[in-house]
Amino acid sequence: MMQPSGPGKFAKRTDRQGIKRLPDAAYGEQKEFQEQQQGAPMARSNQPQPTANPMAGIVPLNAPTQRPDEPVTTGVDIGPGAGREILGMKSPIDNQLQDLSKLSKYMPLFMQYADSPQSTGTMKAFVKYLRSQSE
Repeated sequence: MMQPSGPGKFAKRTDRQGIKRLPDAAYGEQKEFQEQQQGAPMARSNQPQPTANPMAGIVPLNAPTQRPDEPVTTGVDIGPGAGREILGMKSPIDNQLQDLSKLSKYMPLFMQYADSPQSTGTMKAFVKYLRSQSE
């Protein structure tokens, strides 16, 4: 078994070991074990690797449009063009109604806790808000 690398000046590379063999491997296990070792990432060279330009796909603001037939207001619920539905987003009101319907089944528990002596002002305000929204 490989010992861990030491600290500071005692440190040594542990990723440059040769391919190991299992002493009592079952049928096919030795081959699988060695293939796994060969697929493991080895030490990187100290040579800097060229990277792609992260700015390559950005279109400058002063560039001509790439979608001349699409209105600027596409994706917004005002003006010409498709609205929010094109983005596959629900409206905030739809999300709020869905949340309230899920919370409504817990209202009896919330109300019971809000009426208890251990309840906080925040819990009481939360229950009051939920009741006002579900009416």
